[in-house]
Amino acid sequence: MKNLAKFKVAVRTREYLVQAIFQMLFNDENKNDIIIQFKKEHSGKKVDFEYFGRSLAEIDASKDSLLKILHSDLGLKHSEVELVDKSILFFGINEIKNDELPKGVVIDECIRLSKKFSSPDSYRFINVYLDKFIKLEKS
Repeated sequence: MKNLAKFKVAVRTREYLVQAIFQMLFNDENKNDIIIQFKKEHSGKKVDFEYFGRSLAEIDASKDSLLKILHSDLGLKHSEVELVDKSILFFGINEIKNDELPKGVVIDECIRLSKKFSSPDSYRFINVYLDKFIKLEKS
């Protein structure tokens, strides 16, 4: 695994973001409440809350579109996707659509997040479907 020490703030922020997406999907919780909660719980830590809030708002606003991508465009059935993997895919697809980071970096980060938060083999699943999404975007 690459040395991520110089990217501590970005790494921590993305980890919190995936946790927040999971919370939003699991509890159908309001994004603003989640942002307030995370700011309060992690106030002493270096976190890019501007990026965190902006990304969570984008994902919240495009939940239906993201679900369509997963189920219609990528052919995933609801029962095939664990909620934590769905959260990581939502994060990854949103990042790819924003085109701020190279696609390879987004995939690597989603694989890392999957290895940290999901089942041992889910990183393969994440990799396959993000790669499939990138190919769909190109066509």
